[in-house]
Amino acid sequence: MNIAVYLTLLFSLILSSLISIWFFKKEGSKWLGLLMGFLINTLILSAALIIFYKVFYLKGVEGFFASLGILIFAFSIPINTSINFYILEFIVNRKNVSIDKLSNRRR
Repeated sequence: MNIAVYLTLLFSLILSSLISIWFFKKEGSKWLGLLMGFLINTLILSAALIIFYKVFYLKGVEGFFASLGILIFAFSIPINTSINFYILEFIVNRKNVSIDKLSNRRR
């Protein structure tokens, strides 16, 4: 059961990151991409919390997050969102660095 919990967290992170990057590239707004990533994280992890509690009767996990119990999903929402923020920040800075290098070559 622990593998299913960790795979759900990883799936949420990957999907929200992809949607954040897509919204950032489409709209050009980092904050809109971050908001969409937060909403996707909240939706997926809230649904996972309900499903794992009602259907699988999961009361907690073992290992590193053992003290959180089933609230591991709720605790992971801000962590995944902050990871999405740093991914988007990396993309923005990478884009700015490549533009700066091109402008310096032309001089």
